[in-house]
Order: sequence, then C-alpha cells, then structure tokens
Amino acid sequence: MTEQELAGMIWNIKEIIRGVYDDTEVENVILPFTLLRRLDCVLQDKYDELFAKYKEFPEDKKDSHLKIMMMKNNLTFFNTSGLSLNKLLAQPGLLADNFKEYLDGFTPNVRNILLAFTQEDGENGDISRIYSRLDRNNLLFQVIESFVNNADLHPDIVDNAMMGTVFEIIIRRSKETTNTKAGQFYTPRDVVRLLVGLVLKGKEEDIYGVGRHFQIYDPCCGTGGMLTEAKRYIQSLTTQKRIFLFGQELNEKTYAICKSDLLIKGDLDTDRNIALGDTLANDQFAGQRFNYMLANPPFGVDWKKIESTIREEAEQAGSRFSVGLPSTSDGSLLFLLHMISKMDESGSRIGIVLNGSPLFNGGAGSGWSEIRKKLIDDDLLDAIVALPKNLFYGTDISTYLWILDNNKPASHRGKVLMVDATHPRYARLLQKSLGKKRYEIPEASSGEIIDIYGNYVDAVLPDNEEIKNARLMEGDDFLYTLVTICRPLRLVYKDIASTAVKVAEGTKKKADKEYLQEIAKLEWPDKILTDEEVFAVIRKHSKRKPTQTIVKLIRSLGETYPEAPEVFIIPGDKASGFVADPALTDTETIPMKENIDEYIAREVLPFVPDAWRDSSKDKVGCEFPLTRLFYRYTPLRSSEEILADLMSLEADTTNSLRSLISENR
Repeated sequence: MTEQELAGMIWNIKEIIRGVYDDTEVENVILPFTLLRRLDCVLQDKYDELFAKYKEFPEDKKDSHLKIMMMKNNLTFFNTSGLSLNKLLAQPGLLADNFKEYLDGFTPNVRNILLAFTQEDGENGDISRIYSRLDRNNLLFQVIESFVNNADLHPDIVDNAMMGTVFEIIIRRSKETTNTKAGQFYTPRDVVRLLVGLVLKGKEEDIYGVGRHFQIYDPCCGTGGMLTEAKRYIQSLTTQKRIFLFGQELNEKTYAICKSDLLIKGDLDTDRNIALGDTLANDQFAGQRFNYMLANPPFGVDWKKIESTIREEAEQAGSRFSVGLPSTSDGSLLFLLHMISKMDESGSRIGIVLNGSPLFNGGAGSGWSEIRKKLIDDDLLDAIVALPKNLFYGTDISTYLWILDNNKPASHRGKVLMVDATHPRYARLLQKSLGKKRYEIPEASSGEIIDIYGNYVDAVLPDNEEIKNARLMEGDDFLYTLVTICRPLRLVYKDIASTAVKVAEGTKKKADKEYLQEIAKLEWPDKILTDEEVFAVIRKHSKRKPTQTIVKLIRSLGETYPEAPEVFIIPGDKASGFVADPALTDTETIPMKENIDEYIAREVLPFVPDAWRDSSKDKVGCEFPLTRLFYRYTPLRSSEEILADLMSLEADTTNSLRSLISENR
C-alpha cells in the first residue's frame, strides 16, 4: 500500500463522524487518533512484556525505573495503563472510562501533545475533548474499530519515513478541505523544498564532513514541514549525520500537530525541542545558536498585543530588536531579527519567506530601513528570490525568499544576488485550485532556481536571452542618502501696522501682544517692505534689541513672495546664512555610489539655482527594489495598428449582422 492509499484510507474514516463534526473539526478526531494508533503499533511487540516489568517496579521508583526501561528499549514514550486501542474494543460497556484511563496512562510528552490538540486561543485544554463528543453520539467504538481494522501502522509495515509522509498527507488534506488559515500554519511543500534547497546550496562540504551534527530551527514552525523537509534533504545526501530539530509555535493545535509529526517520525529528540508560545515575546530558546534556520512568518500580522514588550527589549543595546522596529501592522521582520540573533559565529544560514513590504516599506531612518541596512552593513543578505504568484493557500500576494549567511564564501562577500523567478516557466498550473493556491513549482524548476543561486552570477532565461532573471549586485547598490534640499525664505510686508494689530488680538502670550502693539505704533513707510527694511525701521525706532524670538514674531507678519530678496538668519547679516522656506524644502534620494555634490549640481541647481543642501539632515536609507531591477519596458502600440484592429473588429461585426439578417429572411 502506498503512502497516498494509506493516508486516504485513514482520512476516509471521517465519513463515520460526518454530521457530528463539520469540515473544520474533522482534524480534531483524525489527527490525534492517527497518533494514538501509531503509538500503539510501535509498542505492540514488546508491550505486554514491558508492562509486566513496569508493574513490578517499586511504587516510589516507578518513574525513574520507567525512564531507564524506555532508554534500554529505544522508546521515547510509554503507556502505563496496560491498555491499547485494540484492547479497548473488548469492553464496549466501559469504553469511555477505559479510554480516559488509556489516555492518562501515556508518558507526559504524549499527554502534552494530546492536551494541546484540545486547546484553542490560549484556553486550558481538557484531554477528554478528544473522545467525549464521540462517546455522547455513540461513535467512539466505531472510530476506534475503524482505526484498528483499517490502519495497520506497525513499523515493520510502515517505517518512520513512510509514516511521516502519511501524516503529512493527512495534515495537508485537513487544511485543503477547509482552507481555514491554511496558509498561516501550512507552507506548501513545493515552496519548502525550494527554500531548503537554497539554504543548503553550497554547504555540501559541511554536510559531507565526518562527525558533523546539525541544528535546524524554525521560530514559527507551524506543522513542522520546514523542519522535516530540511532533515529529509540532508539525509538524502548522507545518512551519517545527526540532525536535531527545534521550533516554537504559537497556536496550540498546530503545535500538537507538529510534535505529533516529529514523534511519529522519530525526530523528537527531547520533549523540549518543540516549544509552545510567542517567539517574539517569550523566546523559549534564549541564548541558543543554530546552524540552519527556516521560517514562513505570518504575512501582515500585527504585533500590537506585545508592543510594550518588544519596545522595552528594543531599548536595550545589543538586544534582538535594538537595530530598529517595523510598523506594528507587520511583524515579519521581527522574526528575521530574532533569527539573526541566533546565528552561530562559526556560520549559519537563514531562509525566510516574506511578502513585498519588507523590500521597500519605510523611508530612510525608519525601523524598516534600518533593519535592511543592517543586513547590508553586516554583509548578511546573500540572495532574494521573487516567486510566482498564487503559490500559497491563504494569499495570492507576491512572495519572496530571503537567504542570509554570516559566513559567506569569498565570491559572495559584499554582494547580493537578486533572482526573478516570477516567469511562467517556473510555475505549473494545478488541475484544481487549493484555496488561493493555483500554481506549484515543479521539481525541475526548483532545481533550475537553485542552480541560478549556486552559480551566483547574472543570468538570463534559457529560452529568451533578452530577459534577465538574475542580477548580481553590490551591497552599496541598495543604499542611498536622503538629502534635504533647502531654498531661501523670501518675505514682503504689506501694511505692517494693521497686520501687527490683528495678530496681537489673536495672541495669548502677554509679552508678544505688548511687543506687537508697540510695533504697530511705529512710523512705517506707506509701501511694501522687504525683510531688511522692516528690521531697519525697528532698529531705528524701537528700544528693544531684536532677539531670535522677536525676529520670528516679526516675520510672522510677512508673506512669501518669490521675487523678494532672501531672508537672513540674523536680519541684515549676510554672513549668518539664509533662512530656509519650509514650503520649498524638498528631499532628493541619491544613490550611495554617487557623489552628492555632483548630483546636486547636475540635477538640482540648473532648475533652482538658489538651493542648498542641509547636510545635518542627511539620512542613509536602504531598500531592495527587486521589481525595478527586472522591469522590462513594453512599447505602446502605434495609433495606426490600434485603428487597424478596430476596423477589423467593425468589419467582423458587420459581417456577423449581415449573416443573421440573411438567415431570418
């Protein structure tokens, strides 16, 4: 029996509970019962013998002796009830009570998984929820019987690899059936394979090295697909490696599925390897470092609920988030910063799935930009791959794979490879859409993309050399300086006496009101005055020496006029410099590789000769304009060509009408 056939047989048990459980709830029965059936089959051969030994252990030493017995028999779990699903069928009248005793008899690592299956939105779980509704509707016996009779999951028949595949298929079917947040917890396998291949590309020597072991970590591990796929990929290259999987997941049920999957495959080395909780607010692996890290953080999910915790940590120098924070509407880059903090000094690779926002959101000086700038300054970013659309179950937005490496080979240092894999050659249309997933990446296309990354040079499409699909850039290509361009304030003053009276009437500050009233009483020429002329009158007739506060107050009486003389910071003192007009202040985005003064002389001064740069406001920014790098101009059609098409359509319409008329005669 193939994996697909076995998974289909197990999944079809859902027909027994149809009507009692809706489509979104079926997994609450099928998944935990599949786990229980597998655990029974693993224990089956030696269970009676081991249980007899367990009963003989002294009461005060049962737990310690049980751990020793499990280690000797290469078991990571046990059941101390003496029961199994098969034995439960022998006493139908006591089924519910015996089933509870059976569940309670599992070692804590299994009970924690079962409990997590019954938790939702942080509430306390109740292990009885696994069977109570089945019992109330007289379906518990039928479900157990169906699993016992139809699902022989003994290791001699279904090895760990096959069992893992079967469980993955069941998980996928449960998500595809409902499409309820499937994209949030379940990353399509074609995307996972590509990401894993990219992360491990170029690391073949490490993988083949004698005596090496690897730690793979996913901070938002969902159902564990990325972890298991990464382990499978390494094991396909060599069987001599020890591979340890680590992950953290926020959603209780998804956490249970992940741990079940790893336990079934024999990949759960310790119960602590997969943790439950919010990675950003409560890191369960604080201080640990990992060789490889993979993640598909939820797209566009805000972090307002944990904002105070995140900001408090960001204020600590050298913390995970001290470099900067993105907007609270999207926390995906927080996961990236978290992963960077766990890179090992000897070398780590990161692969993360992100939407388009982290590429360019936020201007120079913003948290978004500062995070991107850190990737370039520290030479961490190795590649970004743009994926075809409609690959995910829950979203059809553009997605990108970012690859980070803190121990780049010499040929990669100071460089970033941008890959455009959005071309139709890299996607294959599915026969049936799965939620919003309409396409998949075939293995051949995945291999081609991985090879493009491995070559690490500019590339073009094999069937069209005019279209580039990879560009090797230098880190500085993504940096720019946001320069503030100022122009002088130019003021004129009309009827300054009456203007001063009006402004004084609306002024609350007593000192300002009195000074404006004093200004209104001065002898003013009956003409439009410049800034210099106004302050000449004040110096001549007023006893007060104009301070900067008074200067600002007086200038509030004027109005801008483009033909007026420039206004100086110190009235009448050209050496003090011009006052900038806020309404005319602008910014220029200047590539880091370009000389700023030369740029201003070429692009600014010919159009506004009185402009100058305020260098004190310069800000260095960073963005990854991947779409712009691969933009291809398509010339507009000529008016003659468009007109010819319209005439042709008109002729076709006329002929069709004539045919209809002739047929009706």
